Amino acid sequence: MMKTSTLAGIGIGVVMFILLIIGIVEMSKFAEHQGSSSTNQCPHRLSQRHVISLSEHNLNRSVMMSLGERFPYVIAITRNATNLWTFACFASVILMQWIVTSAHCRVAGYIHRAILFNDFARNQTFAFPILYWRLHEKYNSSLAKYDIAVAKLNLHSYEPSMKPAVFDESMVTEVEASVWKTVATMDKKVYLTNHFDKYEVRIADPGKCYESYGVPVDDSTICIDTSAYEDCFVHEYGPIYSGDKVVGIIAVKPVDCEMKLAIFTNVSYFTNWILRTTYDG
Repeated sequence: MMKTSTLAGIGIGVVMFILLIIGIVEMSKFAEHQGSSSTNQCPHRLSQRHVISLSEHNLNRSVMMSLGERFPYVIAITRNATNLWTFACFASVILMQWIVTSAHCRVAGYIHRAILFNDFARNQTFAFPILYWRLHEKYNSSLAKYDIAVAKLNLHSYEPSMKPAVFDESMVTEVEASVWKTVATMDKKVYLTNHFDKYEVRIADPGKCYESYGVPVDDSTICIDTSAYEDCFVHEYGPIYSGDKVVGIIAVKPVDCEMKLAIFTNVSYFTNWILRTTYDG
């Protein structure tokens, strides 16, 4: 009888010891999880390389930060169909939680996220989910007209350092293009680099773009001339601004390096559409 009681006591002791060890391990995991959560409170912070292919710095950090302050509203949109994120297009922040971009940027079946240049310039790269898109009702992918869309960002748990660009119906005469440069791979995937630039560009006669592309340029679009620069503009580049006002977003980009004309959607022309579309968002 005594022997049976002793064995039972030993068995209970072993079970309690095992449970104690399991409890310690679980508490350790919980503490580790809590610690990592406290150091990375923003769910949008990137924990691994995400789309951005970092090249050697062409601009020093102070210049990058200065450009980030000059263009606090420039956004790069990336898309993902599997596990690979690639660059899609550029956009401009408006109305704080909204961005305006090209309708051709959205591709059905893909997940899209947004990266703010101002954060990138300060070495704080976040990727914001796009909650939903609103494409212009008359947009047709085979045409350059009505190539405009707005999208709402998910800024949950993020303290915005972004500044929305302004927009209105008035026309401008002097514009500046924001160019967050990209690099293309052999398989034609496009990635962002850490090289950003800005160019003073000229609004050209609409007839020039019509001659080059066969696309009629009316009040809803703008013909832009970049012939003052030797750079190649075959990859999609950022919005054009006049001061803090967003003026245009790309609709038709140059087909080769020799082409120095591009067609932009005139954001001012669509002011009422933007306000109406974002009103109930």
